[in-house]
Amino acid sequence: MNTLRSRRRALGGSAVAAASLIVIGFVAGSTVRSPQQVAAEAAGPGLTTLTTPVERRVLTSTVVLRGDVSASRTVEVTPSSKEAQTIVTAVKAEQGQEIRPGKVILEVSGRPLFALPGVKPAYRDLRPGAKGDDVAQLQKALKQLGHDPGEYDGEFGEGTKTAVRALYEAIGYEVPTTGDAQEVSAAEDRVAEAEDALAAGRGGTGKGAEGERLRRARQDLDDVRARSGPMLPAGEFVFLPAFPARVAASQATLGAPVKAPLVTLSSGRLEIRGSLNPGQRDLVRKGQSVQILSESTGVTAKGTVTSVGPLVQDKDTGVSSHPLTVTPNGPLDAELAGSNVQVRIETAASSGKVLVVPVAALFASPDGTTNVVRMLSSGEEEQVPVTAGMSANGMVAVTPRRASALRDGERVVISEPEDGALTPAEGSASRGGGR
Repeated sequence: MNTLRSRRRALGGSAVAAASLIVIGFVAGSTVRSPQQVAAEAAGPGLTTLTTPVERRVLTSTVVLRGDVSASRTVEVTPSSKEAQTIVTAVKAEQGQEIRPGKVILEVSGRPLFALPGVKPAYRDLRPGAKGDDVAQLQKALKQLGHDPGEYDGEFGEGTKTAVRALYEAIGYEVPTTGDAQEVSAAEDRVAEAEDALAAGRGGTGKGAEGERLRRARQDLDDVRARSGPMLPAGEFVFLPAFPARVAASQATLGAPVKAPLVTLSSGRLEIRGSLNPGQRDLVRKGQSVQILSESTGVTAKGTVTSVGPLVQDKDTGVSSHPLTVTPNGPLDAELAGSNVQVRIETAASSGKVLVVPVAALFASPDGTTNVVRMLSSGEEEQVPVTAGMSANGMVAVTPRRASALRDGERVVISEPEDGALTPAEGSASRGGGR
């Protein structure tokens, strides 16, 4: 019995050992690779021929640059004050904010700064008795704001004084005045004395002399009064040619001292200003068409090159470029003011639609002809002689030398696996002697 049991154990052990060898052999067979297998798997997928479709379209050459959107006119303003400390006491319009005629933009030492419509720049105090085109401009502006002066002769008279007073009262500030109150009072006293003298017949010079004295006193009083009254200090207003206008830049901080320029106001139609590389100067000229793109908003527009300036050097970077201005063909979205946009200038275009292929599709054969390789539907390749024309942005216009040898939508080879992994340029060179 013991011997039989021992034999069974031995047989069982042999069976287990044999099964183990079978499993080990299977695993080893599934994981071990020959050197040829390893190399084949490491090589990756086979190289493929790269093709691209032939297009029929107008081929355009473009210059691409960036530009900043701003108004056609900007005005830097730094209000002054008669106070001992010139500080910002209120900021009513932040940078980028739209401003309207007659609305207060900011306040310096308790006094307002506001904008009025007008093409002539503000350059002086406008006082009673002043004359000029700027006074006439003020009179028109006051009327537009609803404060009709009743006079438009360019002379700051009583009607203009009344309108200026109404303007300041409307914006909630004390009306600035000019003239010496004591001088007015003294002139009034002289008139009163002359009237009394004429009535009493005093002076011993007769009524004729007293009458002349009264006339001169009254004339003096009229002159003093004409020079006195409501006025516009130069530090409290600015003329802008078009509205709505915007605060293009501002250094105004509540409670901070005034820094020049305190605020920069932009006015007029939005346009784009950019810098043109000197190497592209001969390609760009006034009147060329422009495509405008704001990547941040998706807004697109068409425009025209309106000026290309002489070469200038940036003081900070030392880079030289030509200032370029683009005017949109229609009004730009006001939200684009102050943004940076892409500008694409069409510098040349083919005369109508042409067959277009990538430059990489061209190669020269030993006989000097220029060719492309057309991929047939069967997978075979055919060499097609062509004449190359205008090239732009990596594309070239081609004309097949045989009629209908190349059509829109057919595919041409731009790279293929010749003699191993070749670059497109190497592939093009190798085609010349092989077809």
